[in-house]
Amino acid sequence: MGERIRAIYNAGLHAVVALVLGLFELIAELKRENEALRDKVASLEKDSTNSSKPPSSDGLKKKRGSPKRGSSGRRPGGQKGHVGNTRAPVPPQRVSRTVPHRPTECERCRRHFDGTEDSEVVERRQTFGMPKIEPTVTEHHFYALACPCGHQTRLPVPNGVMSGIDDDLQALIAYLTGEARLSRRTLQKVLAEVFGTPISVGALQNRLEDTSEALEPTCRQLEDALATEPVINIDETSFPHNRQLPWLWAFVAKAFVYFTIAASRGSKVLRAVLGKAYDGIIICDRFSAYVKYHKDRACGLIQFCWAHIIRQAKGLPPVCACGCGQLFSRLARARIGAVFRLWHTFKRGQLSRQQLIDKAQAPIGRLRTLLEDNLDSPSRQVRTFCNGQLGKWESLFTFIHHEGVEPTNNLAERLIRPGVQTRKISYCTRSENGQLLRARLLTVVETCRMQGRNPLQFLRAAIHAKRHGHPFRSLLPLEAEKQQSVP
Repeated sequence: MGERIRAIYNAGLHAVVALVLGLFELIAELKRENEALRDKVASLEKDSTNSSKPPSSDGLKKKRGSPKRGSSGRRPGGQKGHVGNTRAPVPPQRVSRTVPHRPTECERCRRHFDGTEDSEVVERRQTFGMPKIEPTVTEHHFYALACPCGHQTRLPVPNGVMSGIDDDLQALIAYLTGEARLSRRTLQKVLAEVFGTPISVGALQNRLEDTSEALEPTCRQLEDALATEPVINIDETSFPHNRQLPWLWAFVAKAFVYFTIAASRGSKVLRAVLGKAYDGIIICDRFSAYVKYHKDRACGLIQFCWAHIIRQAKGLPPVCACGCGQLFSRLARARIGAVFRLWHTFKRGQLSRQQLIDKAQAPIGRLRTLLEDNLDSPSRQVRTFCNGQLGKWESLFTFIHHEGVEPTNNLAERLIRPGVQTRKISYCTRSENGQLLRARLLTVVETCRMQGRNPLQFLRAAIHAKRHGHPFRSLLPLEAEKQQSVP
């Protein structure tokens, strides 16, 4: 090696310059390759705790939860002083039968008891059981009456009678499909083996489509009401259909949630559902569709989800912040945490809204300074993170100034989870009618959960209203209260 270097040196200045330039190019190429490998390694290390990947993508390679710690020495299970949760006993009028447990002899002297001794009930225990399930079968007789004019008249067969399935059973079919997420074949087995009601798959599908029609005006009313809501959480997830890739959207208001399945993931879905100029506040992640919709409309505000931002900060490489010996990721999360400590104090009722606004200015200012100081960071990921937050700065702290706005999109992400579970355990949908059914069942079941209502009872009421020509059942709180007050 030494002889080669001396030979290049003896060859003159041009040979030395060519060697140095070649080495510079090699170093630059190795740097690019090293950065690409670092990015690849970082992507392999990402999971649901430091990126926007869903928890289901973690698999078995990572255990979620609290960090590892030493053994506490305590046995597993409830600890001393833990308040247990026991089933509340039902009142005496609801008890089906009573079984007395009387001793027959004294456990000490073995004297036989003849039943005349004084006794009292010292403890009551209730066991819950299920009665034998047998379907009720109603037979309908249709008469033809002859008129002196020679014409015979008979009544037409109602839809519910023609199908052979009454309101209760059809509501149960819809409930087990929407809430229990049973497939058609599994549902057929449950009805036959548990409820003693054999039904063909075709008949099940017909009843589900009829239920979908019964829920259509209810869901349309919720969709129309979204535009008047002051705050809406929105999230979307893929929902495959045949060989296409539609998207399941969840629009979560204060008292209800509306689901729809659309062929697009773009901002045109937002325009179709909310209109071109939604005046309220949208809470969402930083997906481009929301950014475009907010940019195009002339009014309204947006709140980007801080949970996504914090996970993104956790996934940054270990690079020191400019002008500081601490790691940028750790320092950024500390300054974000200072803002959120004030928020949680406000949520506990220990700060007024104005006090929250005033006290939050200092930690928000320190966070902005940190981001601005690291716009020229040697790490590309840190530069991208800082530019991303500063570019949308006005949409990061809407929750500080406005009532009813949360800093995260956790509400929409939790409510869309049943749709994700349906997608993972089924073949999704095979028709547009199937998409409508799935979206409407999700809308009704999850809205009933939000309102503390029984989804099965609501489904039965909606089916009964359609069959008998009554007004549709509403899920808007004021309208629903009016309907419930009508005898």
